[in-house]
Amino acid sequence: MGMSSWILDRVDEFYEVAQKTISSCESLEEFQKEMKEHEGLLQGSTELEYLYNDNGYSELWNDYWESFQDA
Repeated sequence: MGMSSWILDRVDEFYEVAQKTISSCESLEEFQKEMKEHEGLLQGSTELEYLYNDNGYSELWNDYWESFQDA
């Protein structure tokens, strides 16, 4: 397994944890706080920049809860 494959696997793991965590959070702030300890999974990728500079946490939060409005 190459380094980039390892990094991508860890990014996938981060988003899997996020999907499991988001439903138990009552606010975006709580979600961010819960996910902080898992951000190490994103080392070597540009995802942290996305989460903080491009409102990535907000997008995850909104996409998750909007999926229930569309149903």
